[in-house]
Amino acid sequence: MKRFWIVDDEWEDYIAETNLLNEAHPGCEIRISSEVNQKDLEEFGSLADALICQIGVKVDRHLLEMLKNCKIVSVYGAGYNNVDTSAARDLGIDVTNVPGYCAEDLADYVIAAIYRHNLNLGYYAEHVGNGLWGAQAVIKKPRRISQQKLFIAGFGNNGRRLAEKASGIGMGIMYYDYLESAEMISVAQKTGAVRVSLDDGLAKADVVSVHLALTAETAGFFSEKTFARMKPNAHFINTSRGGIVNEPDLISAVKNGVIAAATLDVIVNEPPKPDDPILHTENICVTPHISYLSEDSLNELKIRAAKNASDTILGKNVPEVVNRR
Repeated sequence: MKRFWIVDDEWEDYIAETNLLNEAHPGCEIRISSEVNQKDLEEFGSLADALICQIGVKVDRHLLEMLKNCKIVSVYGAGYNNVDTSAARDLGIDVTNVPGYCAEDLADYVIAAIYRHNLNLGYYAEHVGNGLWGAQAVIKKPRRISQQKLFIAGFGNNGRRLAEKASGIGMGIMYYDYLESAEMISVAQKTGAVRVSLDDGLAKADVVSVHLALTAETAGFFSEKTFARMKPNAHFINTSRGGIVNEPDLISAVKNGVIAAATLDVIVNEPPKPDDPILHTENICVTPHISYLSEDSLNELKIRAAKNASDTILGKNVPEVVNRR
């Protein structure tokens, strides 16, 4: 009998996962825990063939050594920085993620953020009763979005999908990535996106959208020095990881007009305290890490994460293993 341990504190139900696992492994046992607690670990986790877990679950060497029967750690998400992948490899445990499951949703969020900032609809809705109407109500005339340049920092699944959507509304597109792939070249040719250096992209863009992984090299990368390279009218958007941004420097840049505005769906401290300065800075819009979430993306995420675990136990090839030698 196969055992699957799901550790998650976000989803409302696990119907998609349990249906898939029960069909592929008749009679299997599934336990769902909201956290890695000692009781469930001793009673079930130590015997489990697979761990399926939320991206925030800390899976370090100590925990991996306790999962004595585990063959696979399947992460609900694209990020897997909370899993000690080297330790897992040493112990013969595969680690998988689910890249690209929410690429379209992230792209929709960025496009919505561009329109929101450019047209300032929230402001007009809030002040429509103040007596001004028509042209007299306009504080600053917006530029057509089709006349603006978008710089995409990171041209993986999410960045490429954004390029496809942005090209549809006529934006000029630039991108930076330290890698080059056939997929990148294909999307660039289709969308007219131009590969540029990081400095050039920052200097020329009206909108900067970040889609980089959080690594030792990118942590705090967007800082005073980086914002100073941007145009004063630049709109900075981050849907990747909060740690990529030096938040005090961003607050200072927006307050002092170094850049015009920022839209953040990810911040350093999640969830934030009510008095976190990033929540109370004019022209910085913070949303509660929901850019990835739709009915469709959630269903795809759950099914692909469960399938990664199932296929590993069945001995199938799983392309999404991230810690192969």
